[in-house]
Amino acid sequence: YQVSNWGADFFSVTKEGHVAVQPKGSGGPSLDLMQIIGDLEEQGFRTPLLLRFSDILASRLEQITACFGQAIKTHDYHGHYRPVYPIKVNQQRHVVEEIVQFGSPLGVGLEAGSRPELLIALALLEKPDAPIICNGYKDRAYIETALLAQQMGRRPILVIDRFRELDRLI
Repeated sequence: YQVSNWGADFFSVTKEGHVAVQPKGSGGPSLDLMQIIGDLEEQGFRTPLLLRFSDILASRLEQITACFGQAIKTHDYHGHYRPVYPIKVNQQRHVVEEIVQFGSPLGVGLEAGSRPELLIALALLEKPDAPIICNGYKDRAYIETALLAQQMGRRPILVIDRFRELDRLI
């Protein structure tokens, strides 16, 4: 199944043929997923189960910012890199909260494609300079919320991709 290609040092196959996860990467401890599932079933849980490994998320955020940092250095780029996570990719509360938690020291912000997502971004991002990209259908309430956020000291960036959105904003 080409686990060695997509597993990116986090997943492998044991000699027993089980999938193993290394949440801290190839140098960290290895956990047999079949054993984890067996232990959970003994405790009364039933499959299918959703297992999340926060260490993988933290590591991937560090890796992507390091890659961009290296590219910026290599190419003598004088601009800034500000990563953002589009909330619509995975709106689960724990995932978005961990992106913010692990990404805050790295300057990670959020992309909000709707007013509810914008409210989530405003509630979760504690740093006033954390990027908030407003990139979605911009109705009156969405634009008003973004403008109110500016008055609160935040700096949301409204992406205008349709001419009529500019009229609405003005």
